[in-house]
Amino acid sequence: MNNSNDDKTQIKPAVRNTDSNASSAPSADDKTRIAPKKSNLIEDPDKTRITKKNPLPDDKTRIAVKKQPLDDKTRIAVAKARAVQLKKKQQMQQQAAADDRTRIKQPVDDKTRIKTATPEPSSSGADDTQFSGSTRTQMAPAGSDRTEIFGKTQMPNPNRLSSEAVAEEMKSGAHGLLKKRFVLEKVLGAGGMGVVYKAKDLLKIEAQDRDPYVAVKVLSEEFKSHPEAFIALQRESRKSQRIAHPNIVNVHDFDRDGDQVFMTMEFLDGKPLDKLISQYRSTGLPHDEVWQILEGISSALEHAHKENIIHSDFKPGNIFVTNKGVAKVFDFGIARAVAKAEHLEESIDDKTVFDAGNLGALTPAYASLEMLEGSPPDVRDDIYALGCIAYELFTGEHPYNRVHADEAARQKLKAKRIPGLTKRQWKTIERAIAFKRPDRVATVEEFWDELSTKRSSSVRMFMSLFIIMFIIAGAYYQFGPQRPSDFKEDEVRNEIEYQLRLELQTEAINSLMQKMMFTPTWEQELWTQIQAARELMGRDDVWLLETEGKIYAAYLDKINEGMENKAYTDVERWLAGARNYTSDDSSLVELDKKLALALEAKKKAEQEAIRQQQLSQQRKVERAEQAKVEAKRRSLYDAALKNVNEQLACRSNIDMKDLGIAVNKLRDLDMARYQKEETRVVSALAVCLEKIGRNFPERAKDSKKAAMRLFESNKIIAGINIIPKDPCDSSLEGLGARGKRAICRDRIPMVGKGPALVVVPGRGNIRSFAIGKYEITVGEINEYCEASGKCSVFSGNEDYPVTNLPVETVKNYLKWLSNETKKKYRLPTRSEWLYAAEAGKKKLDSNRNCTLSSRGIQKGGSLLKASVGQQNAWGLVNHIGNAREWVVEKSGGYSVVGGSHSTPMENCNFDYRESHNGAKDKLTGFRVLREVDKSAK
Repeated sequence: MNNSNDDKTQIKPAVRNTDSNASSAPSADDKTRIAPKKSNLIEDPDKTRITKKNPLPDDKTRIAVKKQPLDDKTRIAVAKARAVQLKKKQQMQQQAAADDRTRIKQPVDDKTRIKTATPEPSSSGADDTQFSGSTRTQMAPAGSDRTEIFGKTQMPNPNRLSSEAVAEEMKSGAHGLLKKRFVLEKVLGAGGMGVVYKAKDLLKIEAQDRDPYVAVKVLSEEFKSHPEAFIALQRESRKSQRIAHPNIVNVHDFDRDGDQVFMTMEFLDGKPLDKLISQYRSTGLPHDEVWQILEGISSALEHAHKENIIHSDFKPGNIFVTNKGVAKVFDFGIARAVAKAEHLEESIDDKTVFDAGNLGALTPAYASLEMLEGSPPDVRDDIYALGCIAYELFTGEHPYNRVHADEAARQKLKAKRIPGLTKRQWKTIERAIAFKRPDRVATVEEFWDELSTKRSSSVRMFMSLFIIMFIIAGAYYQFGPQRPSDFKEDEVRNEIEYQLRLELQTEAINSLMQKMMFTPTWEQELWTQIQAARELMGRDDVWLLETEGKIYAAYLDKINEGMENKAYTDVERWLAGARNYTSDDSSLVELDKKLALALEAKKKAEQEAIRQQQLSQQRKVERAEQAKVEAKRRSLYDAALKNVNEQLACRSNIDMKDLGIAVNKLRDLDMARYQKEETRVVSALAVCLEKIGRNFPERAKDSKKAAMRLFESNKIIAGINIIPKDPCDSSLEGLGARGKRAICRDRIPMVGKGPALVVVPGRGNIRSFAIGKYEITVGEINEYCEASGKCSVFSGNEDYPVTNLPVETVKNYLKWLSNETKKKYRLPTRSEWLYAAEAGKKKLDSNRNCTLSSRGIQKGGSLLKASVGQQNAWGLVNHIGNAREWVVEKSGGYSVVGGSHSTPMENCNFDYRESHNGAKDKLTGFRVLREVDKSAK
């Protein structure tokens, strides 16, 4: 890698002094950072470049090898570490705020920052790649943003982006901007810890980099809420940098912007492995691609395991295959370090107290049984996932159909064998996906060696053969008899090379002939090898002629087999391939004719099949059209039936006109189905009409007549008995004082409602009856006079009790009420009136309308509204006072009770009674009584 000052986001390795006495000065507070050795660079007063002490001629950054290397290359010596810790402790005692371990602090002296220095005059040994600074630039303090570029002032560059253009790039980010540098353009995916974006690096654009794109991984809100989530992403960045490998996604840097924590990685163009597998779900990937992918991911895991890092969420979704076919592993965000490795690699202040696996970021389908049970991490957890992925690559399916390992073990599931693999290769995959750790392959290296044995055996054999032949030739050359003067070393080497090529060529052909796959790839590879063998051996070589004869015979067998199986497309290709291996194609000509006849027969059969398919399709269309008609008719029938059922629900009334239309619609659409429904419809209609008849008998009678026209001669309809419901039934007994719902009225045709009544419960020899809640008013008697014409309209306030009328008028009014309502109305007897007025309590209204003149209080003397006054327990109002009321004596004569507004208060009570001759007077009114049918409920 070129160490360029253009990219300030990378950590440039420090140049170490080869002097054995040199010592490193570790950072005082950054325990995860490698402390650089004392640099062989000296700082020039001009800060725009670095001047070297004794620069090497090739300007390469070298790291001097220590005489006593440490066991762990990423740590400082123990004594130095203790000194660093002591120094840190002293600094912490001087600080007022406690050290927050969940936050990255800016180091006192950031050893990883590159400071630019003023260039020296150019010399012959100077670095040609350095820039000469024209203007001194003030360095930012050590605590500033590490991603900021400290540079020199340059002359204007016409190819450089203007500030306006950079601003436009910043605005174009569909998902935001980080550090005023990374423009988030597109979501690439979501991993175990966050969302990955395709981002444009504005610094690269400004530097005119041809590839300005990077991948930016931003910590998700869910993980951000975890108290140690920030540490998790920092660990992922550090681990990924530490295990740099061609098959592991390269991580550039780790940073934060406000509350957004992110890291930058290389941007890859290709597809995730899970998407590739889904494309080959039924067959598995081509084997050449499978082996290439397996080799890459195995190499990546093997390297990570050697660094004591376990991935712990290894799955196809965390593997990316570039357009060049390179497999790259990513998302080490939940990778767990082995306890031993953490102990060696982390300082006391930076030991692993956070395990991202605790966040539940694992994929159950690829998690081992031990991971699901919460056991400590082990490399064999990754091997289980690797085995599952290998199985999916070959077959397109998960070995256990994505059943979790614990459930698969409980069900004793067993993976189906993969066709095309040797017994040894299958056993290797079978061991990798074993449920128990001890039964699995121990290492990734062992897994790959066992799996790739067949592929690499030929290469190893011929390399061994080459070495043996080379040794024999060398020995012969050194210790053999005296060589002729014209015998050259080149001839020996050429002979050895020829023999080696010959052996490799024959082995390659023999290996291909053992498979006899007859696929396009196999045929092309075999023909390529045969052509090479002809060039090497000559066309008349006995072995080659015999081999080509075997290939030709195999082609003939395959062609005949293909003809039997009607694989005519393959047969055409095989006929062309067979001609490469024979000069006598007479047999092939006959096969050509046979194929032509078969193709003609196939064509006719296909045409007939198409005709039959068209006929079948036509019949299907006709059936579909008929089904549509039937469905539409059923839909219309169902809609009409729904309308009928809604009418028969009888919530308040029934519209016989709508019901008739709906019933006739049912008859027209499907008479057979309707006839099955008619009995139910008629029965429901009869119930509905009887229900309506209780409250609205006249309406029910009209509806019954309409029903008889709709259902002619139907006995159920004819037998409907309309019995009006008595509004004053016994259910209202004693409830008159509870409000309007406890008041009952009879309907009077052409007038409206009759007087307001309350139902008095029966007791002893007194039966239950309904009595007027109020005294009959002027308005109510006038309704009678107007409707009957038998009396003149009374003058006065219609809400006041009617008085000054003879008892004959009262009797005519009661008779009229009885005729109109079909109920029996009369005057109450004295015992009935007294029973209703006392209401079982004999409680008098202290504010009753009777005469009172005491201590300046004047009361009574005139009528009040009939509704004014306190009601008794059964709902009667003004039964004492206001207007005295007529009652019937046992003898048949009349008397007045209850007192009037002119009766003295002390006499105005339940005991007040005077005989009366029935003549009219201004003090007497009346209250009606209506008999109640005890059978009406």
